[in-house]
Amino acid sequence: MAPKFPTWCVCIVTALVVHCSTGSETCKIWSSAGEVVKRGSSFKIFCTFPSTCEIEVHLSDNLLAFKRQYERHNSSTVYIDAVNITNSATYSCQCKLERYLCGIDIRAGYPPGKHGAPTCIKSEEKNNGTHGFVECRWKSLTKTYLHPNSTLRVMSLPKKPKGIPEIRPGSIEGPGSFTFRANLTVESSVQMISVEVLAHNVLGRSESDTYNFTLSDIVKPSPPLLNLVECSSRSCNITWGHSLKVNLQVHLQVQYRDVTDLLVAEEDWLNTSSELPSVLSLEPSRNYSFRARAKLNSGLWSDWSTPVQNRTQEEAPNKELDIWFARATSPPNMLTVYWKSLNESEARGRVLGYLVHINDNHMESRTTHNVSANDARFKVQSCVSCLVTVSAYNSKGSSPLARVPSLFKTAQPPQELHVTESKDNVSLYWRKADPTLQSTGYLVEWYLQEQQFEKLQWMRLSSAESQAVITEIDPNKCYDGAVYVFYENALGKASFTGVNTLVSVPTGAPSVNRDGEGHAVTLNWTQIPLLQRGGCIRNYTVYVKNNKDEHMYHVPASEHQYTIDHLPPDTYIVWVTAWTEKGEGPRGETIKFIIQQETNTLPWLLLAAFVFIVLLLCLFKWLARWQRLKMILISLKDVPDPSNSKLAKSFTDNKGRMDLHVNPSDFSSEEEEVIVKFMEIQKENDEDFGRREGPTDASSVHRPDWDPGTEPQTPYLKSLAQASDSSDYTHSSQDTGTTAGYIASQAEQSVLEEGQEEEEECIDHYPSNVFDEPIVFGRGLTLDAVKIDCRNLWENDG
Repeated sequence: MAPKFPTWCVCIVTALVVHCSTGSETCKIWSSAGEVVKRGSSFKIFCTFPSTCEIEVHLSDNLLAFKRQYERHNSSTVYIDAVNITNSATYSCQCKLERYLCGIDIRAGYPPGKHGAPTCIKSEEKNNGTHGFVECRWKSLTKTYLHPNSTLRVMSLPKKPKGIPEIRPGSIEGPGSFTFRANLTVESSVQMISVEVLAHNVLGRSESDTYNFTLSDIVKPSPPLLNLVECSSRSCNITWGHSLKVNLQVHLQVQYRDVTDLLVAEEDWLNTSSELPSVLSLEPSRNYSFRARAKLNSGLWSDWSTPVQNRTQEEAPNKELDIWFARATSPPNMLTVYWKSLNESEARGRVLGYLVHINDNHMESRTTHNVSANDARFKVQSCVSCLVTVSAYNSKGSSPLARVPSLFKTAQPPQELHVTESKDNVSLYWRKADPTLQSTGYLVEWYLQEQQFEKLQWMRLSSAESQAVITEIDPNKCYDGAVYVFYENALGKASFTGVNTLVSVPTGAPSVNRDGEGHAVTLNWTQIPLLQRGGCIRNYTVYVKNNKDEHMYHVPASEHQYTIDHLPPDTYIVWVTAWTEKGEGPRGETIKFIIQQETNTLPWLLLAAFVFIVLLLCLFKWLARWQRLKMILISLKDVPDPSNSKLAKSFTDNKGRMDLHVNPSDFSSEEEEVIVKFMEIQKENDEDFGRREGPTDASSVHRPDWDPGTEPQTPYLKSLAQASDSSDYTHSSQDTGTTAGYIASQAEQSVLEEGQEEEEECIDHYPSNVFDEPIVFGRGLTLDAVKIDCRNLWENDG
């Protein structure tokens, strides 16, 4: 390979050539070893100038130019020593005063070394087999750092041993390549060729060993042509062709593989027809790629043909779905059924959908729901007597029915469940609950917190396993789950919560609301959105700040409410932060509230109640006394005046002298009887004050002949006085000429005055026994007997 030199070096050499060719000899430079030297050698560089001048010698090596110290050979010649040169370099000499300049390029390399054994390939004969083409390739095993020259010496050996050597120059396959290639044309009579590689450069030459090739052993046919591939569900038939002009037995090798798999299968045939045997043992509904190569009875395999593809036909799915379920614990008690998609070998075709069958044994009914192929869950109404099954179907049929587990008894769960978290997975370990019971297997489920019914995942394990590694966990997410153990007709469950892999600090904060009045405040906050949690929330911190200080309260992650009691009056600011294992999240929105100073109104309320009760009692007492007073006044209004009695008149006739002489006739055997009639007449406007406490029995009162139009319409007491003798009494009931007298007005005035004084004093009261009983007047009532001493009404007062 030719060495490369800097552009500026080429310019210097060109200038030197032009300068030297212009006339007289000025400067000469040469090497003691020539311009091409072997790497690692040492030599001298000489410079000669026609006159004495100031000389400078420069060396340029890999774009670096620097000045070299020189030695004088004679008065006009200097030299430098080049020791152990390893790269090509440019040397230059210069005379400053005369401006003389000359230079030389030194190339360093190696002589040709060994070559690899050549390989020769003869293509199939064309032009009716008159001649063929042979291509030989070889590779240099030594890097010379010089322009390579390599040739191939070929000797053709026909049936009769004679021949003339032929030299074929080798060509480099590409820049920087050490592989050479030469093409030969041989006649059909040639059976063997011998080749030898010759290489040379300035530093030397080399020859390889001689290699013999039998042309029948190096024949390489053209790749076969695959035309058509027809496939059933388990096999494919291939048709092919070739460009050979004669009918020969051909060995074919076919490779096929699933386009989604790197595994390659091969089959070999010896065939002369254009149709190959069927390729068997294929899987249904797979896209297969086929390619083939050919070889004659002797010789080399051809290159692989261009691949062709086709898809096998479908079959009905042969495996039941892997299903699981989640049952809601609150109304409407829905059962969510989940299933995993079948892989390609299990589905045996493109799944068109899923069939969910619900058999109600109690109602003896069957319902089928067709679910889209893009769905992997379905909700049904939970039913104790129902059997739920799920199957997948394609164009050829349905898979076996998979039954949702139901009516399991509760069994002892797996014991000592341990959870270990790492950066990219979660490991679970447990101990068998009861070694005496034969379990049928385990199931591990996990799901994002608060999204059990949206993103439920699970894996099944054999009964011999007691650990599981969960890898399908997103970073910065929090998961819950459980481990189930299955027995014949029983199911045990051990739950785990709050597991995560990679964890970060929360990027969001809870939103806070305030409830409550007075000095007790209840704070409620919402969960942080899932994408902002950074993992599992371990706890919350409630910050309460007033004008003086700040308080913090730590709350478990399971709670979203906190009550603060006995807050003194002040202005408060509250916010809540969330914590993960990596630290505390940011501060969110704050709420502000004020606790007011409460006034103690209880004493004032008690005082007002006391005053109200006292006033009410006084009012009731006043009304009661006014009622009684009014009754007294009414009862005294129509009483006969005692001054008109016989006793008063007798006392007046005797002029102040009381005559105590008793008339025997006044004490006859029959006591004088005076009938007092009582009649109560009420007005509408005096209804509350004029009513008596007890009803008047009209049958026990003797009423005189009486015209209501001639009597005053007010309540009154009226007395009919008769003569004291018995004869007078006999006619008294028939005498209409009765006289009516009244109590003196002085008594009435006195009672009124005393009543007014009592009204002014609410504390004093009438005796409770006044007129409590109905007033009953006997038959012996006379004007003299109707003497009322009002002073007795007030004896109980004071």
